[in-house]
Amino acid sequence: MSSDINFGNEVVVIEATNKTPYIKLDKENGIIEIKGISIPENTKEFYWKFNRWLTEYAADPAPKTTVQIKLMYMNSSSTVVITRMLMLLDELIGLKTVVQIDWYYESDDLEMKEIGQYYNDTMKCQINLHEVDKI
Repeated sequence: MSSDINFGNEVVVIEATNKTPYIKLDKENGIIEIKGISIPENTKEFYWKFNRWLTEYAADPAPKTTVQIKLMYMNSSSTVVITRMLMLLDELIGLKTVVQIDWYYESDDLEMKEIGQYYNDTMKCQINLHEVDKI
């Protein structure tokens, strides 16, 4: 894994598997989308490209950043990655970009709803909670 990757304005898409989520990272339009299940066998390795992109993005973000999180389930190591991302984005508010975070959860998934509420209660930025029938 080279540490000198520069993504520029390319749109990075990581396709979903049965253990990893679909991820779309669009610097030019300020879009971060994570959808599906996040239980990778090696979380650090799976999220390496995502974390690298996020570091670059934080240095020069779009004027508005829209984050859509639509997870059905995430393991504890994935929760660490998501929490770090949200904390980084929370720090950017008012400094470099306007951040909008949309947290989607299925209507019968109390755990994912509570995680979204926890983030909303602990972050400076507002997290919009969206109940949906199916992710």
